[in-house]
Amino acid sequence: MTPHSLAFYVDAVASGTVLGAKPTDSPDRVTEILGSDFAENSLDDYSMWRDYGMVEFFWIRESPDHPWEGHHFTLQVHRLTSWGSSLVNQAIRDRYGRFDRHLRFDKLERLLAKRGVPMEYVPDVNEPTITLHWQPASEVSVLVVRAHESERRRRWDERIGDVYAISSPVSAEYVARSRARYGQQAATG
Repeated sequence: MTPHSLAFYVDAVASGTVLGAKPTDSPDRVTEILGSDFAENSLDDYSMWRDYGMVEFFWIRESPDHPWEGHHFTLQVHRLTSWGSSLVNQAIRDRYGRFDRHLRFDKLERLLAKRGVPMEYVPDVNEPTITLHWQPASEVSVLVVRAHESERRRRWDERIGDVYAISSPVSAEYVARSRARYGQQAATG
């Protein structure tokens, strides 16, 4: 993987933003940063998300008369295994260059630690297939593929140790609930 694409992931996890776009930003603000090449999706009048390829931003609102409020973003890193660098939004590629089809969590975690951005393991409902890691200051979570191919249906071309997705925000309250609910399971499982 090129150092530039690794820098993108490090920046996103450390800052909790995508090129400065925060999970709480309005749709107009995100479009200002990432551009107008997106697919807009909605299941009802109260939620919407925009798919910028690897990046998705989500919004909610009280009613059709209220403005959209930013809810979260997700970097669907696993999509790169099939689509490669062409799936990455042009604004991101312009700044960071080519992206590899795989992002290894151990490499990402080492680079974050060198930058003084530690990741914490969090017990999660998806274990042992997927593990959850969390950066407290930025409230970013990283899901990592952990199951052997024989333990689950293989999807795409993912490998054990690959980052599956990165999301923000994940609150300290959510992490505390997950630790309380799944911590014992992880300790005995």
